Amino acid sequence: MLLALAAFWLLADTPRAQGLQQRRLVLDVELQRQGPVQAGADRGEQTLSQRWQLSALLQSDGTPIPYNPLDPDDQRRQLQATQSAQRMASEVPVAPPPGVAAMQARAQALMARCGQDSACLMREASALTAATMPTSTQGRLQAYGNAAAACERQPAGKPRKACRADARRAAGGGVDAPQDSGAATPYLLFTGPMSCGLQLTAKLDERVRGSFNDVQGVVTYTESAQGSETRRDDLPCPTLQAVLDTRNGRVWTALALVPQDVLGVRTREEANRRPQRHEGRIGLQWREAQPWLLQRLVQLSAEGQDQARLPVGTGQAEIKLKWSFRPS
Repeated sequence: MLLALAAFWLLADTPRAQGLQQRRLVLDVELQRQGPVQAGADRGEQTLSQRWQLSALLQSDGTPIPYNPLDPDDQRRQLQATQSAQRMASEVPVAPPPGVAAMQARAQALMARCGQDSACLMREASALTAATMPTSTQGRLQAYGNAAAACERQPAGKPRKACRADARRAAGGGVDAPQDSGAATPYLLFTGPMSCGLQLTAKLDERVRGSFNDVQGVVTYTESAQGSETRRDDLPCPTLQAVLDTRNGRVWTALALVPQDVLGVRTREEANRRPQRHEGRIGLQWREAQPWLLQRLVQLSAEGQDQARLPVGTGQAEIKLKWSFRPS
């Protein structure tokens, strides 16, 4: 408790809410594909050109959080950190705590002596806490208090953090996490408000030539789908999520419930049969490029672009992605 009192005065070095933050997420995905397709008995060669664009306003309350809900590996890292902390805590013998009244009296005396002097608070709190520990631990804890107090004279930021880490290691507190692990609460969670101004644009041009086996033999067919649409749809807004890693600027996004379709017309003509025509919503299909796209949407940054070429039988699929996640 006494050490907690001292730590209270060091809160200036801990992450705090920075107020409401708004960023606009903009995505532009384009796919060109030429290669074989199969659907049931149909087999053919497809030429596909499609584009999907998204723009939406996301916001965060500015409070850093220690976990990343959009990172599948985050749970493993959190568990490892917890286990490490438990091991460190189990190495320190703990004496029965003094009564509440005694603790309050000590705390009042400590604050009367030190006022708002953070170095004094750290030194005196460590000395008082050491008195309740076994003799073998008292020296290390008191030495840590003196070293930690000296660290308060270091410039705020990395020099002070490095000094504190050295003091903990010297006192037997264990090795710190890797330096690139950054702040303990490095993430900002952004979500879509009820009216996020979600705008979707989709274009589709698909053509297939192929054949299938029928009771009358091989039947050839041609199929096409075309559509182009821009629309405003705030219904999915509350489902939009993005996580920003404040250490390196990496951005994860979750857009699974955002429609990826277009209002268009699909036609089909088979040899010696009546043509078919349907109007309605047509879903966009990323086919071989789907895994690449899903992986890329959790490896974004403030702004950038990327592309990939993927083999498709004797053909090829080329996907391009542009994005930005800038303050609005």
